[in-house]
Amino acid sequence: MNDQAPVIVVGAGIVGTATARALQRAGHTVTLVDSAEPGRATSYGNAGFIAIDHVLPLARPSTLKRVPKMLMDRNGPLTVHPSSLPWLLPWMARFALAAYSPAEVRKGVDAFGALMAEANIAWKAEIQASGLGELFKSRGALYVYESEAAFAAGGEERTLQKAKGTEFEIVDGNRARALAPGLSDRIVRGVYYSHGMHTINPYRVVATLAERFAAEGGTILRGRVRSFGRDGANGGNRVASVEITDRSLPAGAVVIAAGRASGELTRLLGFNAPLVAERGYHVMLAPDNVRFDLPVSPAERGFVITPMEEGLRVAGTVELAAPHQPPSWHRADLLVRHLKDIFPGVGGAELSRWIGERPTLPDFRPAIGRAPRLANVYCGYGHQHVGLTLATATGRLIARQMAGEELPDALKACDPGRFG
Repeated sequence: MNDQAPVIVVGAGIVGTATARALQRAGHTVTLVDSAEPGRATSYGNAGFIAIDHVLPLARPSTLKRVPKMLMDRNGPLTVHPSSLPWLLPWMARFALAAYSPAEVRKGVDAFGALMAEANIAWKAEIQASGLGELFKSRGALYVYESEAAFAAGGEERTLQKAKGTEFEIVDGNRARALAPGLSDRIVRGVYYSHGMHTINPYRVVATLAERFAAEGGTILRGRVRSFGRDGANGGNRVASVEITDRSLPAGAVVIAAGRASGELTRLLGFNAPLVAERGYHVMLAPDNVRFDLPVSPAERGFVITPMEEGLRVAGTVELAAPHQPPSWHRADLLVRHLKDIFPGVGGAELSRWIGERPTLPDFRPAIGRAPRLANVYCGYGHQHVGLTLATATGRLIARQMAGEELPDALKACDPGRFG
């Protein structure tokens, strides 16, 4: 690595900004590059929950078996943008292969176990180091069920969580309503994760990290990456510069952490990242009659209800789509209808609505680590639903690898080169 040139982190969402902070604390000079203001893209609109309970990969047989039924339900938690279907078919085929492979599912289980253990430590350290305490609450999280059958269907994940040491309490409907006053009588079961943590403003988390980064000597630049310059003296296996909109940036190392757009960047570098836009929506409502202060997720419906600084955020659903497709705002309307079923009388006037593109690889494992065939390029993308959760862990892992450490064996399943 050229110690005189900075590390260029491409992508100023939560993953890129947390990675820039981790590298800065490791002693690197770092430049953070994005075409937009830090935290204004997908990181802006997430549900705010640090989901360290997420230890079972979504690419697994039970998920695949439910896909046809979900796709037939226009109001269900999963849909496909109709005009995107031809573009999505290769990705969907890869997803099916990963979901039906016991070896791939086991890789996912092991990888998420290691990542969530790291995330639990990493977020606590980052909150202290960057002065984020006022933006986080440790109130736990509650998953609720409207039928015994739906509760039973979650048994596989709860068994794995228990084996991994995750603490939770299985509760009946009355206890769930005590934890989250206002819940509908239709709720018959719940699972309460007492150690759960959430942020009251995801955008402010990224913005504050960026402010701390800049205050401690980091550089933030606005610009779109056009190409990468190679170091011919080393066989072309090192990136020497990053060419952005209006200038060339010397690079000692590069980190690709640009969310869904990372796929376009990896093609410039000669390897594949088959990312889709797993689009999610949120609606912000005035906090009328909100008498709970923890995230609540109706498991069958695939969304999360989180009390936040600016109101009540109702976030979720999955819409698979090719890049740059128009929004399907009926998905946001659906979130509000679901809320009224789960919390009758809760939530007032709509304040805003939003769409974001979760960056998702077909095996639902992120890409973390050194890029294939390149000595000084590192990756941190493909975090699907758990970008906020895994951001600080990803940054710490990349910083350690850049310092010459080997990543844990379980994270070989997150090798950025696994798609060729």
